[in-house]
Amino acid sequence: MKHFRYLVLLLFCWVALPAVAQTNLRIYAEKQGDAIIFYADNREVAPVSVWLTLTLENFSAAEDPERTYLIPANSDHVPMVTLNRAGRGKTAYSYNYSAVFGDVRQSNYDHNYLYDLPFGRGVQSRVVQGYNGTFSHQGENAIDFNMPEGTEVHAARGGLVIAVVQQFTESCWSDACKKMANYILIMHSDGSIADYSHLLFNGARVSVGDMVEQGQLIGLSGNTGYTRGPHLHFDCYLPGFENKRTLITKFRTGNGSTSAYLSENRSYKKGYG
Repeated sequence: MKHFRYLVLLLFCWVALPAVAQTNLRIYAEKQGDAIIFYADNREVAPVSVWLTLTLENFSAAEDPERTYLIPANSDHVPMVTLNRAGRGKTAYSYNYSAVFGDVRQSNYDHNYLYDLPFGRGVQSRVVQGYNGTFSHQGENAIDFNMPEGTEVHAARGGLVIAVVQQFTESCWSDACKKMANYILIMHSDGSIADYSHLLFNGARVSVGDMVEQGQLIGLSGNTGYTRGPHLHFDCYLPGFENKRTLITKFRTGNGSTSAYLSENRSYKKGYG
């Protein structure tokens, strides 16, 4: 999403991602004879997609200089692209890159999965904004549940916790607060990712690397970030460099024997779990 540019320097950075998430990813170059080889270290518990763009002077790339790389979780010194001297004279290069959790090339996922309502048994919540909502969900398959601060948030689907942010306390309805939402990201077995946002300060009840089960308590709802009032934002998505590709999700409703795509301005009570 954000791009960082360096000129012939062996540096690393934290790369800004959609939904404010950041990856602990290091991109660096090593000189081997007249060649320059780019490598990546990924300290995350999830794979990370990288889009690398090179500008070359008197260098040629052994591979396409603009391409997507998938860097495995918990990996070191993963080779990306090799630059070879193209002729005599001065050589130089610059590069920029974007990075996101997951595989941006993925298109398949479990269309038929039934999600749990993301709150506790006996709780009833109204959908104050649904898919393509009028406030902030234009072009997004996202759901806002009306929730008092401190309401228990439960995993709609099991998976691996890949990001936890819980240090923010502020909220407002302006761009200044868009990067101040507390959230939890959970990667599912099919590669999709669930985003639970606007959580309470220090409200997470899970940590990065935890495996959670469907229905498990993961945090407490809040009112942080870009919001007009307390609520839980939920979406499930496939990653993309410019925008995440949010998915339509069906939820178990009532006592769990029925299911539905949730509708704006309707209330749903969870009678299972």
